[in-house]
Amino acid sequence: MRVNKKMAAAASAVVMMSGLPTMAGSTTAGAADGCTTDNSGTARSATGGRGQLFERVNDSGDNTCAWGRVTNGATGTHVRVDRSGDGGRTWDPQLGRREVHSGTSVHSEAWRDRNGQLTRACGDSGYNTTITCTGWY
Repeated sequence: MRVNKKMAAAASAVVMMSGLPTMAGSTTAGAADGCTTDNSGTARSATGGRGQLFERVNDSGDNTCAWGRVTNGATGTHVRVDRSGDGGRTWDPQLGRREVHSGTSVHSEAWRDRNGQLTRACGDSGYNTTITCTGWY
């Protein structure tokens, strides 16, 4: 599904307020899109308003995948990946969204970001809070 920025912001607000879809937190990510988070490579980061660190991490080689990771978070902190094929004008929103249920860290599932696709990690401090994103990479 392709959405523009205004539509994505509106949809994100509705999702954040409703609590849907809340996914169980995990210290490891699944094999979404044929990817795993077994290898870590280049990271791009952004710091949230409450000091949490949102990172966009990827593995390298032919199996280029990306995932979002939050550290220094708290219960209720969310992280996800957005993926774009047109330089960020439109994107597939909230891929692999995860929530911290205990501890301070969680990461999303991994998603392919090859063939001209860009990804970024985004997160928030909980429902109805400001969303912070890394740059597209």
